Amino acid sequence: MNKRRYRHRTVTPRNEEIIELRVGEPAHGGACVARDVSGRVVFVRHTLPGEKVKARVTAVQKNLAWADAVEILEASADRVPSVWPQAGPGGVGGGELAHVAPAAQRVWKETVLRGQLRRVGGEALSARVEDLGGVTVRPAPGDEADQTLLHRRTRIEVVIDRAGLAGMHTYRGKDVIALDLMPLASEPIERLGLWGANSEWAPFFEPADRVRVVAPDGGSPVVVTPRGTFNSLGEKFTETRLPWHVTVNGEQLEYRVRVGGFWQTHVMGAEVLANAVMGVACLSEGDRVMELYSGAGLFSVPMAKAVGARGHVVTLEGSAGAVEDAGENCAPFDWVEPYVGNVDTEGVRELAAELEGRPDVIVLDPPRAGAGREVTEAIAQCGASKIVLVSCDPAAGARDMRLLTESGYELASLNAWDLFPHTHHVETICLMSRVKD
Repeated sequence: MNKRRYRHRTVTPRNEEIIELRVGEPAHGGACVARDVSGRVVFVRHTLPGEKVKARVTAVQKNLAWADAVEILEASADRVPSVWPQAGPGGVGGGELAHVAPAAQRVWKETVLRGQLRRVGGEALSARVEDLGGVTVRPAPGDEADQTLLHRRTRIEVVIDRAGLAGMHTYRGKDVIALDLMPLASEPIERLGLWGANSEWAPFFEPADRVRVVAPDGGSPVVVTPRGTFNSLGEKFTETRLPWHVTVNGEQLEYRVRVGGFWQTHVMGAEVLANAVMGVACLSEGDRVMELYSGAGLFSVPMAKAVGARGHVVTLEGSAGAVEDAGENCAPFDWVEPYVGNVDTEGVRELAAELEGRPDVIVLDPPRAGAGREVTEAIAQCGASKIVLVSCDPAAGARDMRLLTESGYELASLNAWDLFPHTHHVETICLMSRVKD
């Protein structure tokens, strides 16, 4: 029998509905929770906990609604003038916390993390986190005292509208809004002058183009279009990989990553995560390590240096291009073997077999959807004494932590960083220790 999953339809209201709401705590996804006079749950964007607002309903689904706060009747003390007005109500996605003071953004994310650990991870996991000191979301180095948190992104992606202007899609929509500026992008990207009808880049674009702009190390950017890649002067860029420098354990490492490949967006993101992973993995010379969803080798290189020639590192990644990058970045270390393949039960088992023995440590950095039950169970069956889980989604991370605890592991530490200022995204790294053989 062919089975098809039923999905509830979300309907955009035909008539504009404005409702007055007292806003509650933030929910996962960038909105706060409120209830209207009928008791209906409303997820409200562009607001803050405790505020009283008038909100425009944008979508409904049975007894749920989604809305944008369009008038603030009673403002929170944590509200600031939006650093990116075009990401406001009815605007583009990607800046849903642009109206929130930086310190309050981190408090927002702490609240969401705690909620997901309790609702998705379960009461036992939530209690364990509290026993370990609770949830704290840290700023990236250099962000501690900054009151704007602008110009942190080393990579942006834009869409060219029908008039040939660079813009972004409306939040969960298909329309493209031409950007006036992109204040979250690194200063070298912003100085390119991509925006507006008079942009010198207009001849490089065609309507419907998807354009990527990357500034390695936050420096001189390249512009990737369907017709080629160009440097900041508009000249053809022929290099296939970009250099990124990351200081890990006091040593500067150089990586080379494809122009279209994945790398952490925040200018300090790769450094924060690599040092955090190494800090909790506590590798020793001769250790055997499995790494899943290994990308271009951000963690593989410092792990290879830590285990030395007597150790063994095997990695698995689904993107062939990323594995090619990892192969180049790990070339000096004969004891590192990058493999391309699906990260699933079979893939995990085959990778473990390459170690010819039980791994000491397993490191995984899954995509936003997380690893899931089958992969976490396969990981647990490998019997590693330590598992390091990197997660960019609170719900998926809480679920994977719960699944690992159900498979014989205990949470030993949980750390979180705000590497996506002005958005709801947050990165976590947890250490799971084996308690059952």
